[in-house]
Amino acid sequence: PEITQQIFLEKGIPHTSSKLVVVALRNAAEEMQRCLRELHLAETNIDFGYTLLSHPGGRTLVALHVEDQEFAQSVLHNAG
Repeated sequence: PEITQQIFLEKGIPHTSSKLVVVALRNAAEEMQRCLRELHLAETNIDFGYTLLSHPGGRTLVALHVEDQEFAQSVLHNAG
């Protein structure tokens, strides 16, 4: 990220950066519902989310921008 940011600065390209939580899902529909439910129960906000390119292991990768990255990671890790 630092090299990319440096290139953007050198080229005068406006940009922002943010930390994301990336979740790897085996069964996307079922596990995404569980993921969202756990974050909802923990009362944390999701600003936005989007899918990433396919994972070599066949998992669906979802990037989430959340209100508190460390808290969301902890919630999801503890939920399994």
